[in-house]
Amino acid sequence: MKIYEFKHDVKSKLLAAVEDESHPIKSSFHGQKKKNVWTTINVETLHKKTYSDFPKFRIGKPVISKRVKETMEQEQLLKEEVEFLPLMNDNDELFMLNVTNILDCVDYNRSGIDRFEDGSWFRFNKLVFDPTKIPDGTCMFKIKETAGVQVFVTEKFKEWIEEHKFKGLHFSVVCDTDFTEEMEEEQQRLYDKTIEEIERNKGEEYSYDDARELVDQGKTMASGSWKMQVDDQGRLWLGQLLIDLSYQWIIPTYIPPVLLLKSWHKVTRAQL
Repeated sequence: MKIYEFKHDVKSKLLAAVEDESHPIKSSFHGQKKKNVWTTINVETLHKKTYSDFPKFRIGKPVISKRVKETMEQEQLLKEEVEFLPLMNDNDELFMLNVTNILDCVDYNRSGIDRFEDGSWFRFNKLVFDPTKIPDGTCMFKIKETAGVQVFVTEKFKEWIEEHKFKGLHFSVVCDTDFTEEMEEEQQRLYDKTIEEIERNKGEEYSYDDARELVDQGKTMASGSWKMQVDDQGRLWLGQLLIDLSYQWIIPTYIPPVLLLKSWHKVTRAQL
């Protein structure tokens, strides 16, 4: 069984935050039902982009188009797992998915956990699920530890999306329950080897400030697992190499301080 995190394609339409601080859209989404207190609210478009089936709003708060919702309802997908909360955007109907299906399915023996000094949970650095605790037919769920910021989907959901040719999601495996510890070790070995090759072939090095100037000139710069470049609209993108050797790209709202101290070098331009 493969489990994926609900993530958007970089070409997905971007929605702006709303200003009404009193609306429940501003509240945390940890699995509690919100339909009884919800009213339709307008969200603005930040960037139109290519795909609009799954516009990107905020982490942990998935949004879908009206046609996706209607197809889901016709086929009774997600029926017991989410609430459809209405939005308006540029005179189009959209719906936020409030995922109410919270599963206690983390395999703590195989997951990697970072903890605070007092021993309490801080975050997962590796997440492994127990497939026996994920009911058959599950499409979408959250876990209590990260309910406010993460939504997970199964192969069933991925296959449904691909069958209907909906666009706007990026499926990167978070956990493959058939993946043995030996396979995990091999994956880590390949990841470490890739990082070593990046560093070995880096050529001339630049400070962050100098690298940033080169990025603005159209160059792509890398440092270890990180890359940065601008798109054709001049927006900065940061990419981080994942364990499966794909890059996760974001438009950063701030630059992590650790990146300011790194040395950077030129690499081949990436496809955003």
